[in-house]
Amino acid sequence: MNNHHDEFDEREWLAQERARLEARNPGATPADDPMVARYRKLSHALRTPMDDALPADFAANVARLAQAGIVVDAPFEAPDPILERKLTGVFVGLFAVAAVVVAAMYGSQWLPPILGLLHLDSAVAVNWAMALAACVGATWATEQLRRHKGSTHAA
Repeated sequence: MNNHHDEFDEREWLAQERARLEARNPGATPADDPMVARYRKLSHALRTPMDDALPADFAANVARLAQAGIVVDAPFEAPDPILERKLTGVFVGLFAVAAVVVAAMYGSQWLPPILGLLHLDSAVAVNWAMALAACVGATWATEQLRRHKGSTHAA
């Protein structure tokens, strides 16, 4: 089977080379081999330069618009930051609820091996979890106070 594969690869390579040489020499008689004809089309496509996507005077037109102060409308509107912030809050809240539900349902299966790995007993783990929750809550409350204080000073 490997021998058949090598023969096929060699035929493919020879067809590619013949098509490449025929493309370089337009006066050559084209081969009747369909494989060579297929690669000839590919070789021609690769040798043909691509069309420019922008018109020749694109930069001059943009410069003229910029000097005139003309703003071209974007094809889409900018996203609403307030909506994004609210949706992010909703998704974070949903993720937190899902995490609590999963912990309540499967905690008895994964919590003991983790506590054993960390060499902690349940009481110590609960204390660390409460300390973490207190830190997160204090950070959140501080940020809310800073925002509220900033919004009252701006008014």
